[in-house]
Parts: sequence; C-alpha cells; structure tokens
Amino acid sequence: MIQRLRKQFILVAMCSMFAVLAVIVGSLNVAGFYGVVRRADQILDMLAENNGRFPKDFPDRSQLERDDEHRRAEGNSGGDFVPELHGKRDIFQQQGMFHGLSLETPYDTRFFSVRMDENGGIVSIDTGRIAAVETEGAAGYAERVWELGKSRGFLGDYRFLCQAVEGNSDYRIIFVDCARDLNSSRSLAVTSVGMSLLGLLAVFVLVLFFSKRVFVPVEQSYRKQKQFVTDASHELKTPLTIISANVDILEMEGEENQWTASIRNQVKRLRNLTEQMVTLSRLEEEERPAFTSCQLSGLAEETVAVFEPLAQAKGMKLTTEIAEGLTCVGDEDKLRQMLSLLLDNALKYASEQGEILFSLAPAKRGGKACITLWNTVGEDSGITLGDQSMLFERFFRPDASRSSQTGGSGIGLSIVKVIVEQHRGRITAQSDDGKSIRFIIFLNGSE
Repeated sequence: MIQRLRKQFILVAMCSMFAVLAVIVGSLNVAGFYGVVRRADQILDMLAENNGRFPKDFPDRSQLERDDEHRRAEGNSGGDFVPELHGKRDIFQQQGMFHGLSLETPYDTRFFSVRMDENGGIVSIDTGRIAAVETEGAAGYAERVWELGKSRGFLGDYRFLCQAVEGNSDYRIIFVDCARDLNSSRSLAVTSVGMSLLGLLAVFVLVLFFSKRVFVPVEQSYRKQKQFVTDASHELKTPLTIISANVDILEMEGEENQWTASIRNQVKRLRNLTEQMVTLSRLEEEERPAFTSCQLSGLAEETVAVFEPLAQAKGMKLTTEIAEGLTCVGDEDKLRQMLSLLLDNALKYASEQGEILFSLAPAKRGGKACITLWNTVGEDSGITLGDQSMLFERFFRPDASRSSQTGGSGIGLSIVKVIVEQHRGRITAQSDDGKSIRFIIFLNGSE
C-alpha cells in the first residue's frame, strides 16, 4: 500500500511539473512566434501603403550620417528631438506607423512583390530586394497565394499580404522573407523543449530519491499499525476463548438465559471483528497474487446456494440470474469471500420480507464480467438517495443502532472493495430511491 501511495505521489508531482513547464514553454514560444508575425505585418503594412516600397522619407545611410554631423556641429549628441534640425532620424521616430521598427529595417528586410490582374494573371514582378527568389519563383508564390484566396498569411517562410491596387482592378501581393526570425523561433522552441525535458528528468530523479525518505515515517507508522492490529487480534483470542468457556460452564451449572446468550453473541461478534481486521490488513499489504483461471459462473452458483436457505428462513425472496460459462482470471478463494460478504451484507440489512436480486452477466464493453447485487432496505437503514460509496469506508455504518442488532462491524464492504481492486476491477454503490441499494462490480480480469 505504501509503495502504491508513493507511486501516486510521484505521478502527481511529475504531472504538476509537466503542466507548469508546458504552460511556461508554450507561452514563451507562442509569444515569440506572434512577435515575428507582428513585426512582419508591420513591414507589410508599411510596404502596402507605399506601393510595395519603403517610404521615400525613410532615412537612408547618407542622410543619417549628415544628420549626425549636423547634431555634433550644434553640440547635441543626444537622441532628443530638435525641431530646428528636422533630421530624418527624428521624423522617422515620430511617425506612429513606424513604431517598433529599427532604422535598419530597410537594409535587413528581404521582400518581393507581384502584381496580378483580376483574373489572376501576372502583370508585373519586382524581385529587386531579394536574391533568393527569381522571377519564375515569385510568380509561383503569387499563383499559390491566389489559389488560397487569403489576404494575409504564411507561405513557407514568407509572410504575404494581398491588397487591391487603388485606381484599377489589379491586386498586389507582397512577400516578406521571415526565414531568419522563424529559424530563431524554431531554435528557441527546440531549446526550450529540450531543456524542459532535461528539467523533468532531473525533477523525477530528485522526487524519486526524496520521496523514499519522505515516506519512511509513513511506512514505519503503517507497519506499526498493522503489527498492532495483528498483535491485538492474537491477544484478544485468549480472553475471548476464556469468556466463551466460562459461559459454557455457567450454562452447564445452571441454565441458558438472556445474559449468557448476550455474552455469547458479543463474544462471537468480537471474534468476527478481529478476524476481519486481520484479513483486511493482510489484503491491503498483499501485492497482486498469482491468479489462475476461475469458473466464475460455477463459483457464483455455489456461493448463492449457501445463502438461499438463510434467505428463506428470514422470509426474504432471493432471485438469481447467473449467465453460464463465464470465466475470469483471479483468486478463487478471494472471489468466493467477496461474493459471500456481499450476500451476507444483503441478508443483514435487507428489509423484513424484502427482496434480493443477484445477477452475473458479461459486461457490455470489453467482455468484462458484471456482478450486480440489489436488495431492498428498511426505512431505518440510514440509506439515502444517490451515491453510497461511503459504505466502503472502514467501520462506517449508516445506522449504528441497527448494525449492532445485526452484528455488523463496518469492515465487510471494505474487504470487498480491496478484493475487487486486487482483481483490477471497480465497485460502486447506488440508491435510486432511498428504499433499495445496488452494488455493481466490474471485473477486468474476465476472459
């Protein structure tokens, strides 16, 4: 149990770490990509407003050099705007349409444009600002964009913008080469993902190492608790045996009365409780045993046959629906114990003159076996409408006073759940009307 708890702790820790890294790395890469898109769109918008060229008042190198000489001559080497100079650099920085673009943008941007008529025919091609694309290649890119019918997007490493030319029915498609920025974005993605995986591996090693130390006190406490249950059960056997023997002597010397009968019932109840506690403790500690092929249908029929006379003696109607030929891979003794505990629980807590329905059938999905036990319950049973999963908790009893009358300990259903989980199955408890309860077991080991 401790090992299973430790594995769950490691799994939760790693899943949490993976989720956090995925959000961080994903956000960084998405932000980087959209930064590339935003810069490319700014350049495209600038080119589109100037007929596929950078604006004429965009400062060139000679203008910037003269502007700098003018500033030095005036004794102003700073970057503040000087209205008297009207330098090209200041004009560029003050125009909102150029916000965020470097002065080097015209010199490090590679682009080309293609003008097409309304039918998609090539009118003109301008590849003067790019060396990687020739005229034929530019025409091919334009034709593919025309087929896509998009006004803006990516075609390979090129960001394009398709605009209508003012004054006629032609269209201009402008392409900006984003290969360098996209390669940087891809490199960032590969590097960040790689570093995240290494980080996850490092965290896994650390969690694996430290979790063993963290769970040492828990394991020691659990083992002490288990040892206490075992020791207490053995210590209780001796006084219980003595009490039972003394009751026999009292009945032999006198006669059986309500007091001796009460003592004998309580001794029997306490002995059953200690045995169930030891059984539950052993089941929780035990790993999955070596399973064999079991005749589940025959096992169910044999177990139900034992409880039929008990049901008749209590005036209850026990109906069975057992499919023939069902087999499963499991522990036959534990499966018999599971069915016995379920039927015993139904007989104890079913309403007077009530009904019990036991069915075994193939599940609708995956070929799994489905065991269903339905029984009516009394108005004072404590069963409410809806999910009843709390019944599988140790020592939980909906109605403690009635459980004391029936001899229930609140452990039987806990043992049933552990056995089901050992067989890779699941069990649920549900009340549809508050007057009955249905237990459903799916066994994954069925063939």
